[in-house]
Amino acid sequence: MSTKSDDVSGGILTSAGDLFTDLVTSSSIPAPIRKNVFKALNQLCSAAIDIPVAYLEGIATEKRAETQSRVKLMTTSGDQIANQMNVNPEFANAAAKRYSQKIVREQVNLDKVSEIAVQQIHQDVIESASMSNEATEVPAMNEDWLNNFEKEASQKSTEEMQFLFGKILAGEIQRPSSFSIKTVKLLAELDNNAAILFRQLCSLCVSLKIGNTLIDVRVVSINGDAGSNSLQSYGLQFDNLNILHEYGLIIPDYNSYQDYQICIIKRNDQAILPFLYQNRKYVLSTSNERVSNQELRLSGVKLSRSGIELMNIIDIEPSESYTTALTEYFALQNLQMMEIEIIPA
Repeated sequence: MSTKSDDVSGGILTSAGDLFTDLVTSSSIPAPIRKNVFKALNQLCSAAIDIPVAYLEGIATEKRAETQSRVKLMTTSGDQIANQMNVNPEFANAAAKRYSQKIVREQVNLDKVSEIAVQQIHQDVIESASMSNEATEVPAMNEDWLNNFEKEASQKSTEEMQFLFGKILAGEIQRPSSFSIKTVKLLAELDNNAAILFRQLCSLCVSLKIGNTLIDVRVVSINGDAGSNSLQSYGLQFDNLNILHEYGLIIPDYNSYQDYQICIIKRNDQAILPFLYQNRKYVLSTSNERVSNQELRLSGVKLSRSGIELMNIIDIEPSESYTTALTEYFALQNLQMMEIEIIPA
């Protein structure tokens, strides 16, 4: 008789297994990325291996035992354990069952995260038509990173956290070193309130990006100092900023600045670099009243390195009120926001 855990994990294995097979055999995916896919999912996802799934008291156990003591515990009956430890057999059986359930739960979590990662890679390949086997150079994934990721991802049972960990895994497979071990641990510690605040923050960010690298990401404090609650109307009052800082998502100076002059259109009708806002690219046009080569300081809350890494996996929410305020902020400096491109989310 199958258990509910068997049914859930079986469905996940079938789905993840099909996706895994499609991904590692797809000719549209560069060989180095396929190699990383196999390396990551072979370690994380039970659908990617050919080892039979063992059962303990009718419950599926993990795909491989990491130590001999775990193998012994998983294959020894509760009565034998009870005799060896001189404890009540019922206690030993209950402990063995609970341990096996924990193992199954962790493996189901990893399989769900792996499935999300595979789906994301499929989507990324479709959206990146320029990707080719010859032109793409992708280093191998770091084993220490993968071990730390497995440890943290196995504990995530909520759909929201599994989704975020899945996107991190997809990003790291395609671009190793995109997410540091520190960032993975930070995400694992993030509570729901902090996660909501971080999404609010990211949704208001402007940024400069060269290639795949974000070189500056910040929320412009508009008029005033963010440390003095100038962003309170957008849910980012001082106390909330402190929460984000405590998690290491923003730097301690809430009013740092960056010169965005390179985003202003010059006489040749071009800007050196557009800025990003709400998954769109913008440049700034200027009126005759503005002095040529005048510095454009954008002051506000800057994301930390880990914050910048995590921003890549956050779904941006629209904010009409902040967009209006940002537009008016630039207008006061004789500048107009001009959208030039929508970026795929």
